[in-house]
Amino acid sequence: MSNTIDNYVDLRGDLSPIDFPYNEIDYLIFSELAYVHLDHIFKSQTHQTYTLQQLYQCYHQKNQEFNDEIIYNQSHFLFEKISKMPRYQNIQLIHYVNEVDKDLIKQFSAMTFLLEDQTMVISYRGTDDDLIGWHEDFLMLCEKNIPSQISSVQYLEQACLYQQHVSLLQSLKNRHLGSSLWTRLKKHFLYKKNYPIILTGHSKGGHLAMYAGCFSCESVKKRIQHIYNYDGPGFQEELMLTDEYKQMLPSIHSYIPHYSFFGIVLGHEEDYTVVKSQYTGMYQHDAFSWFVNTKGFIEDDLSMESVDFAIQVILFLDKLTQQEKRLFVQSMFELFDHLNLYTFSDLSHISYKTILNAIKELTFFDKKLRKMFVEVLHMLWLEARKAKR
Repeated sequence: MSNTIDNYVDLRGDLSPIDFPYNEIDYLIFSELAYVHLDHIFKSQTHQTYTLQQLYQCYHQKNQEFNDEIIYNQSHFLFEKISKMPRYQNIQLIHYVNEVDKDLIKQFSAMTFLLEDQTMVISYRGTDDDLIGWHEDFLMLCEKNIPSQISSVQYLEQACLYQQHVSLLQSLKNRHLGSSLWTRLKKHFLYKKNYPIILTGHSKGGHLAMYAGCFSCESVKKRIQHIYNYDGPGFQEELMLTDEYKQMLPSIHSYIPHYSFFGIVLGHEEDYTVVKSQYTGMYQHDAFSWFVNTKGFIEDDLSMESVDFAIQVILFLDKLTQQEKRLFVQSMFELFDHLNLYTFSDLSHISYKTILNAIKELTFFDKKLRKMFVEVLHMLWLEARKAKR
């Protein structure tokens, strides 16, 4: 029987990372926790520290107070589950930020975890079903930088300033630091100011993890051990030619499902693993559908259908000037607003005739751009319908 990350938590949640070290599945779990909305807890204080067990208790209490405003998603239920598991419940969350600016087309959120072995894990929130996240993803296709990329570097460098007072005696008692007292002693002084860092994220969050790792300052880069990108877009060619990107490339590993779109657009040179999913079409982007076993992800081959779809979009964009690309992306999401479409799922509930009628109102397109606009929207609509089925 194939399991998903929910089953993995049930099966492995009682195992200490001392005996069963954290792996690629655990870092996906940390990526999914970034989708949990903690604004009610960190509204005025972003630096307060909680263990995940304490954090969930506070989160649950706040949810009861603000019940009508809480967003419940799969990550919410994952959070509830791991807060009760010995493997995760003593991990500390030491920083959280959530910034949404519709005018800037910016949706940025990140969390910083401190593991019991003093490793700092920074998890960036990615694109969910909300179309504002898709808008940001499309901007990556035509802009050199987007606001969330800049914020991802700033957040990483700020998080690295964190210091926690841990006495020598506490370190010597901490079995997570090593099996011998000598190893614990060395790590106590090594980690006193410079915790090792792991960056992770799903979807746009994976892209931001890579971007932050590549373009942070040199002192931060030296502390980064691994960067895990779960189905996140790559980089434009200009960024891939930089020394900063090439320097961090050996630290990056990407994971994409059998049917991937955003995870294979733009440039990728890092090692990658294709993962089997229980869903079809674009809904394989949902990492809760990815199959795992006790050793890691269950591997698959990349779907040529998804590659063809990505190539169609890329070839389409290559025909446009930079100004036309910006106009195209802006118009697409203005059209979605006009049609009251706010999620990718909403797109599957509307007829294509309705979309065509709305496009006719876009009078500022010339004939060539209108034709291309119709073609891309038709592709997206077909993908949404396919995913719905």
